[in-house]
Amino acid sequence: MSILSSTLGRFVPRYRTLGEWADTYGEIVASRPLQAKTLANRRAYIRRIVEALGDRRIGAILPHEIGAVIGDIAKAHPVAAKRTLTELRDMLNEAMLNGWIERNPASAVRPPRVRVARRRLALEEFRQIHTWSVAHQPPWCARLFVLAVVTGQRRGDLLAMRFADVWDGHLHVVQQKTGARLALPCALRLAALGVSIGEALDACRQYGRAGPVDAAALLIRKSTGQALSAPSASWRFEAAREGALGLHQGDGAPASLHELRSLSEREYRAQGVDTQTLLGHTRQEMTDLYNNGRGLDARLGTWRTLDLPAASPQEP
Repeated sequence: MSILSSTLGRFVPRYRTLGEWADTYGEIVASRPLQAKTLANRRAYIRRIVEALGDRRIGAILPHEIGAVIGDIAKAHPVAAKRTLTELRDMLNEAMLNGWIERNPASAVRPPRVRVARRRLALEEFRQIHTWSVAHQPPWCARLFVLAVVTGQRRGDLLAMRFADVWDGHLHVVQQKTGARLALPCALRLAALGVSIGEALDACRQYGRAGPVDAAALLIRKSTGQALSAPSASWRFEAAREGALGLHQGDGAPASLHELRSLSEREYRAQGVDTQTLLGHTRQEMTDLYNNGRGLDARLGTWRTLDLPAASPQEP
């Protein structure tokens, strides 16, 4: 700690260090209604910021210093760099609101450009992953993967689904991220897999404890009936992907559990299903992002065939 921060800092907050403000900011973040995982991520970004700039006087930090820190992170982890900058902007905005500084130097820093590079998953790759999961993993894993593809829902929503959510021939979902309320018909069938939502639900009843499944039970659960954590679900998918397809090679990040949402959108759109409603998006542009194959056809060596329109009947 500098002489200024230890003397003038007692009376004038702008002479205190960013590390000192980080303690107060951490309490502010902890008081917000955040999920445990989100809070843990936020704390990790705060630690990263303190390691880089914690000894600097908060009122003397300049945009180019912040830009240098973010640029160093972006060389290896561009997504982490962008999120770190977002955290630092919020941290310094709160400092302004609390009278520690008069301006936010992070607001002038441009976020790094992040190129989405996660690979899409092909239908045949999914089949291989599912087959491997059935043979090598707990029964809930393969059922989760199928449920993800036939419903097109996010990981958190899949793990929160209960048998009580099924009535009037529909699976009812209130999406955690957006609050969108969806009623998905159990009769909806994903032709590429030959599985309907209703059949996927029936499969979820057929494992775990013996006897009838209580209506309040989770669709995807441990054999004991207990809930599963989101990281565990993602890890199981990654293990099944590597078991079926081998270690990831080539450009881009390997397909994650979330990629089953894109696979669902692409296969259902080919059937003519309203995928914007299925995924719960308010804008078609967002749904179209999931339809982007990100070079999947070239990677698999496949072609999209344009069918000729049906000939109109000739007049007599």
